[in-house]
Parts: sequence; C-alpha cells; structure tokens
Amino acid sequence: MPAARRSRLVRAALAVAVTLSGTVAATATTATTATTARAASSVGGRITRSEVLARAKSWVDAAVPYSATSYRGDGSGTSYRQDCSGFVSMAWHVSTAGTNGGFTTRTAVDRSTRLAGLGSLAPGDTLNNISSHMVLFVGWTDSGHTAATVYEEPKPGSHARSRVMARSDMTGGGFLPYRYDAVVDDPPPGPPPGPPPGAAPRTGQLTSVTVNGVGHVFQVTAAGGIRINDGHYPAGGWDGWQPLDGSSVSSLAAAAEGSRVRLFAVLRDGTLRATTGDYATGRWSGWHTLPGSGVAALEAVTVAGRIRLYAVLQNGLPRSADLDPAGDALATDWYDLTGGNVEQLVGTAVGDTVRLFAVTTDGLLHENDGDYAAGSWSGWGSLGGSAVRTLAAATTGSTVHLYAGTDDGLFHTTDSDARGSWDGWTTRPGSLVDRLDALADGRTVHLYAHTTDGRTHSEDADYATGRWGGWYVL
Repeated sequence: MPAARRSRLVRAALAVAVTLSGTVAATATTATTATTARAASSVGGRITRSEVLARAKSWVDAAVPYSATSYRGDGSGTSYRQDCSGFVSMAWHVSTAGTNGGFTTRTAVDRSTRLAGLGSLAPGDTLNNISSHMVLFVGWTDSGHTAATVYEEPKPGSHARSRVMARSDMTGGGFLPYRYDAVVDDPPPGPPPGPPPGAAPRTGQLTSVTVNGVGHVFQVTAAGGIRINDGHYPAGGWDGWQPLDGSSVSSLAAAAEGSRVRLFAVLRDGTLRATTGDYATGRWSGWHTLPGSGVAALEAVTVAGRIRLYAVLQNGLPRSADLDPAGDALATDWYDLTGGNVEQLVGTAVGDTVRLFAVTTDGLLHENDGDYAAGSWSGWGSLGGSAVRTLAAATTGSTVHLYAGTDDGLFHTTDSDARGSWDGWTTRPGSLVDRLDALADGRTVHLYAHTTDGRTHSEDADYATGRWGGWYVL
C-alpha cells in the first residue's frame, strides 16, 4: 500500500478508536462526580477541591437565581445566601453561624489566604474584588493562562452560571486570588476498578486479514487498547506497530471484504462494536454497536460469500450470526450452536463450509462443521487434545491446518484432509506461546504468536515446499 494512503488510514483509525473510548470516559466521569457528591465534608471542616466544585456546580446546574435576600439549602441542613459571596460560602461549605447566610466579599478574607499571584490558582480557589464581586476558579482554559473557567452568581436578574473570564478582566477588574484555609488537595486516584469477571483484556490476542497482498495484524494491548502492524507479502517488510487509541477492548476479530477490513471489538462490558476500514480510499467508518450482550470473545470467518460471526458468551455458550453484506447490521439473529464451557472459537472456510473448532475449559478440542449450502451443522465432535491454551486455524486448498499452544507454552500443529481425517500432532519449534493467529495466503500460512514475555512473533509455513521460515519478532 502507498505510504500516504496507509498514513491516512492510520490517522482515521486513531480517530475511530478515540470515538470508541469516549463512551467509557464519559461513564467514568459521571461515576466520579456522583462519588464526590456523596463524600460530603462537615460544615466548616476540611473539604477537597473536587467537593468544592461539585457543590458549586449543583447551583449552576439548578440555575439558582441571584438574590441578596433569598437563601437556599445545601441538602445537609445549612442555607446560604444566593448572591456572589453566599455562593462561594456554600461551595466552601463554611459555617454560617454569626453571618447572614455566609460571608461577604470583605469578610471572605478572614477565612482565606491571599496567593502570590494568578499563576498559583487551583480549582476551588476564588478571585475576589472585595469591593464588588467574587467568583470561584474552576481552571485555566489554555496553557498560557490567558483565560479561566469560573462559577459565579453574577448579579440581580441572573442566575448561577459557568463562564470564561479573561485574565485581563481579572487584573483590570481588581480581582485578587485567595485560597480557602480549610481546602485540601484531593488524594491521588487509586487503581481503576477491575473489569467484570471473564471480561479482562485478552492481552496479546491477535486477529489478521490480507488485503491486496498486505497482511494487517490487529492486537489487543495489556491496557485493553488496539494496535496494528502491516506486513508486505511476499517481499516482506513490516511497517511497525501503530497504536489505535481506545480502551476497554477485551478481544478482536476481523474479516476481509474486497479492499475493506471489517474489524469487530468485544468490550469489557460484553457489548460488540464494529468498524470498516476501506484500504482503497484510506478511510475508516465510525464505530457502531452490533446487537449482542454478555460476549467474551468473537471469531469472524468469510464463508459462502458472507461474513459469519461466532461468539463465546461469558457463560461459555457458543452463538452465531451473519453480517449483512449490504450494510453494517446483522442479517440474522444470534442463534445457539449448542454445547457449553467454551473458552475460544476458531473457524476456517472450506468452500461453503466452516470448520469451527472450540477450546473448552478443560483444555480439550471439539469440532462442529456448518454447511451453509445445505443449511445444516454436523454437531460437536471431540478431537481430544490436552491442556490447549490457544488455537488458530487456516485452510490451504482443501487442507485444514490447526495450530495449538498448550499450557506448557509449546507450539503444535496438525492437518486434516477434505474427509476430516487428521494426521496427528507435531510439536514444532516455539515456546512461551500465549496467543495464536493464522492467516492463509495461497499455499502459505502466516502465523502470529504472542508469547508470555510480552513479545509478538511471526513465522511463515510454505505448504507448497514444506518449508517453515522460522520465528522472528514483529
């Protein structure tokens, strides 16, 4: 692929991935705000900056009207005057004993300390012109500190609001920076909450497709993000890993469709997302949601001219659905493939049939063949095996190649002919194998392995000559 076109596609993918992660970020923000509101300080006691802002924002959100003679309760038994200084009194959660519903702009200095300059301001501090008005500082809007967001009760006939205040208005308007004597910095955040059971990122999990002779390898990172590396076959050469910013990804699946790649992501909450990368135009579509919930892992295989999806639910049940080739929706509902205790599904197409393999929780292998021309499934049959940790499959001609990594980290392979007869497992060079993927390209299979030392490797198996190229690090 020309470098310029690939660059456009990577940039577009970055934008798409940011969209994917935006929903998560918004959810996390909402949860933080709710926690802050519940963690109330005592009247006149120490108060964190986040609680100061949360209390102030409650009046902004409620559009509390300005009044020097009206009072509003804070929900914990204290009422504050609804003017500019009463608003800051409420935000700081001061005691109103001996006051008229809070301090004034002049008496506010008795409870606060003047800062060295505007550059020392932190969220929850105040800008105070003791002769006329005071506002609550939220934060600078730019790195040059030329303007800041403030909360305030501005004047009669208005209501509590958020606005941008220019630095020139601070200095020209006689506003000086002050810090409440009882305010404290928020403690550093603890580790993020863990994912729900069974939905942790499948670190190193790989999925790959070939488009116009270029192999595109997508991988789940330890943080639950996505990265991509493109390999130029047959001459060789890799572009290097490129991060696709995003989060909360548990596993990935991909399938090629002409010059397009259909990429599917399972999120930690068990929902499905999909996007399309068009390598002819260098553009990605936006992520969109597909029907389905409680999904732990996904496989995508093109069979009989259509992309088929195979899902493992978090309760170990296997499901399948077809993608609508005319759009971005499913053409069928999810249907039951029977069976249970499944950890991984891997499929490969042989004509109009998918040969679908399952790794179950006991480390054994099973096969279920779906004939889409006849509209029937063979039902699950045992392939035996032992201590299988990860599986990959590919087809060259009418031969199906199965690749397994076992709990001891070793790498094994076996082949099946068109009649379904297997030739027995062979252990090949390779160790520390944790995740596998296989990509057929004519009579060659490109193998990808993530190992427990955190590295990703590739090896080519040329079934026309019977030669294996040896593992190398991507």
